[in-house]
Amino acid sequence: MDANTQLSNKWNLWYHHEKDNWKLSGYKKVYEISTVGDFWRLNNNWDKLKGINNKHYFLMKDDITPLWEDPSNVNGGCWSFKVHEDQAEKLWIDLSAFLVCNQIINNYEDVIGLSICLKKNSNSVIKIWNKDSKNNSLNLINKEIIKKWGTDIIYIAHMPEN
Repeated sequence: MDANTQLSNKWNLWYHHEKDNWKLSGYKKVYEISTVGDFWRLNNNWDKLKGINNKHYFLMKDDITPLWEDPSNVNGGCWSFKVHEDQAEKLWIDLSAFLVCNQIINNYEDVIGLSICLKKNSNSVIKIWNKDSKNNSLNLINKEIIKKWGTDIIYIAHMPEN
Protein backbone atom coordinates (compact mmCIF):
# COMPACT_ATOMS: atom_id res chain seq x y z
CA MET A 1 0.00 0.00 0.00
CA ASP A 2 1.11 3.52 -0.78
CA ALA A 3 1.73 5.85 2.19
CA ASN A 4 -1.02 8.19 0.92
CA THR A 5 -3.65 5.44 0.86
CA GLN A 6 -6.64 6.59 2.90
CA LEU A 7 -7.86 4.25 5.62
CA SER A 8 -11.59 3.51 5.74
CA ASN A 9 -11.75 5.07 9.23
CA LYS A 10 -9.90 7.78 11.08
CA TRP A 11 -8.10 6.60 14.24
CA ASN A 12 -7.07 8.84 17.13
CA LEU A 13 -4.25 8.14 19.56
CA TRP A 14 -5.05 9.23 23.10
CA TYR A 15 -3.01 8.96 26.22
CA HIS A 16 -4.13 9.01 29.81
CA HIS A 17 -2.02 11.65 31.50
CA GLU A 18 -3.62 12.11 34.93
CA LYS A 19 -3.23 9.07 37.15
CA ASP A 20 -6.40 9.50 39.22
CA ASN A 21 -8.58 11.36 36.72
CA TRP A 22 -10.63 8.90 34.64
CA LYS A 23 -12.88 11.63 33.21
CA LEU A 24 -12.27 12.88 29.65
CA SER A 25 -10.16 15.74 31.03
CA GLY A 26 -7.61 13.11 32.17
CA TYR A 27 -6.97 12.08 28.56
CA LYS A 28 -5.24 13.89 25.74
CA LYS A 29 -5.67 13.28 22.01
CA VAL A 30 -2.13 13.32 20.59
CA TYR A 31 -2.21 11.99 17.03
CA GLU A 32 -4.65 11.30 14.19
CA ILE A 33 -4.26 8.46 11.70
CA SER A 34 -6.14 8.68 8.41
CA THR A 35 -3.57 7.26 5.95
CA VAL A 36 -1.18 4.32 5.82
CA GLY A 37 1.69 6.81 6.10
CA ASP A 38 0.23 8.33 9.29
CA PHE A 39 0.07 4.85 10.80
CA TRP A 40 3.71 4.02 10.05
CA ARG A 41 4.95 7.46 11.14
CA LEU A 42 3.45 6.78 14.56
CA ASN A 43 4.64 3.20 14.88
CA ASN A 44 8.16 4.02 13.71
CA ASN A 45 8.53 6.75 16.34
CA TRP A 46 7.48 5.27 19.68
CA ASP A 47 10.97 6.01 21.00
CA LYS A 48 10.21 9.74 20.69
CA LEU A 49 7.23 9.16 23.00
CA LYS A 50 9.59 7.42 25.44
CA GLY A 51 8.32 4.01 24.39
CA ILE A 52 5.00 2.30 24.12
CA ASN A 53 5.13 1.08 27.72
CA ASN A 54 5.63 4.51 29.27
CA LYS A 55 1.98 5.54 29.35
CA HIS A 56 -1.58 4.33 28.98
CA TYR A 57 -2.39 4.73 25.27
CA PHE A 58 -5.64 4.29 23.36
CA LEU A 59 -6.14 4.09 19.59
CA MET A 60 -9.84 4.86 19.06
CA LYS A 61 -12.00 4.88 15.93
CA ASP A 62 -13.34 8.16 14.56
CA ASP A 63 -14.63 10.39 17.37
CA ILE A 64 -15.06 7.69 20.01
CA THR A 65 -13.43 8.61 23.31
CA PRO A 66 -11.50 6.09 25.45
CA LEU A 67 -14.13 6.08 28.19
CA TRP A 68 -16.46 3.21 29.03
CA GLU A 69 -19.21 5.83 29.36
CA ASP A 70 -18.89 6.90 25.70
CA PRO A 71 -22.16 5.93 23.94
CA SER A 72 -20.20 3.66 21.57
CA ASN A 73 -18.54 1.85 24.49
CA VAL A 74 -21.25 1.62 27.11
CA ASN A 75 -22.56 -1.80 25.96
CA GLY A 76 -19.17 -3.08 24.85
CA GLY A 77 -16.14 -4.73 26.31
CA CYS A 78 -12.66 -5.84 25.40
CA TRP A 79 -10.43 -8.80 24.73
CA SER A 80 -7.34 -8.53 26.94
CA PHE A 81 -3.85 -9.80 26.13
CA LYS A 82 -1.30 -9.88 28.95
CA VAL A 83 2.32 -9.84 27.75
CA HIS A 84 5.71 -9.08 29.24
CA GLU A 85 6.76 -5.49 28.57
CA ASP A 86 9.52 -6.59 26.17
CA GLN A 87 6.84 -8.05 23.83
CA ALA A 88 4.30 -5.25 24.23
CA GLU A 89 5.47 -2.95 21.44
CA LYS A 90 5.55 -5.82 18.92
CA LEU A 91 2.05 -6.99 19.89
CA TRP A 92 0.77 -3.39 19.81
CA ILE A 93 2.13 -2.83 16.30
CA ASP A 94 0.71 -6.16 15.09
CA LEU A 95 -2.73 -5.48 16.56
CA SER A 96 -2.84 -1.84 15.49
CA ALA A 97 -1.95 -2.80 11.90
CA PHE A 98 -4.82 -5.32 11.85
CA LEU A 99 -7.04 -2.70 13.52
CA VAL A 100 -6.56 0.15 11.04
CA CYS A 101 -6.94 -2.28 8.10
CA ASN A 102 -10.26 -3.57 9.53
CA GLN A 103 -8.91 -7.10 9.86
CA ILE A 104 -8.55 -7.51 13.63
CA ILE A 105 -11.82 -9.42 14.08
CA ASN A 106 -14.37 -10.96 11.71
CA ASN A 107 -16.99 -8.27 12.42
CA TYR A 108 -14.74 -5.22 12.03
CA GLU A 109 -17.67 -2.77 12.38
CA ASP A 110 -17.91 -3.87 16.03
CA VAL A 111 -14.30 -2.90 16.84
CA ILE A 112 -13.79 0.60 18.20
CA GLY A 113 -10.29 0.70 19.60
CA LEU A 114 -7.13 -0.68 21.12
CA SER A 115 -5.39 0.21 24.38
CA ILE A 116 -2.14 -0.57 26.19
CA CYS A 117 -1.19 -0.13 29.82
CA LEU A 118 2.01 -1.07 31.64
CA LYS A 119 1.33 -2.80 34.95
CA LYS A 120 3.59 -2.71 38.01
CA ASN A 121 4.83 -6.28 37.50
CA SER A 122 6.52 -5.51 34.13
CA ASN A 123 3.57 -6.88 32.21
CA SER A 124 1.51 -4.90 29.75
CA VAL A 125 -2.17 -5.36 29.10
CA ILE A 126 -3.33 -4.71 25.54
CA LYS A 127 -7.05 -4.62 24.88
CA ILE A 128 -9.16 -4.77 21.72
CA TRP A 129 -12.30 -2.73 22.42
CA ASN A 130 -15.67 -3.56 20.86
CA LYS A 131 -19.08 -1.93 21.10
CA ASP A 132 -21.27 -5.01 21.71
CA SER A 133 -20.33 -7.28 24.61
CA LYS A 134 -22.51 -10.04 23.12
CA ASN A 135 -19.80 -10.38 20.45
CA ASN A 136 -17.24 -11.80 22.86
CA SER A 137 -16.08 -15.06 21.30
CA LEU A 138 -12.36 -15.67 20.90
CA ASN A 139 -13.27 -17.14 17.50
CA LEU A 140 -13.99 -13.61 16.22
CA ILE A 141 -10.34 -12.57 16.52
CA ASN A 142 -8.26 -12.88 13.35
CA LYS A 143 -6.72 -16.37 13.18
CA GLU A 144 -3.25 -14.95 12.40
CA ILE A 145 -3.28 -13.09 15.72
CA ILE A 146 -4.28 -16.22 17.63
CA LYS A 147 -1.66 -18.30 15.83
CA LYS A 148 1.13 -15.82 16.63
CA TRP A 149 0.13 -14.66 20.12
CA GLY A 150 -1.83 -17.61 21.56
CA THR A 151 -5.20 -17.96 23.18
CA ASP A 152 -4.47 -16.68 26.69
CA ILE A 153 -6.95 -13.89 26.04
CA ILE A 154 -9.91 -12.97 28.23
CA TYR A 155 -13.01 -10.94 27.44
CA ILE A 156 -14.32 -8.38 29.93
CA ALA A 157 -17.59 -6.46 29.47
CA HIS A 158 -17.44 -2.74 30.28
CA MET A 159 -19.23 -1.64 33.43
CA PRO A 160 -19.46 2.17 33.34
CA GLU A 161 -19.21 4.19 36.52
CA ASN A 162 -22.44 5.98 37.45
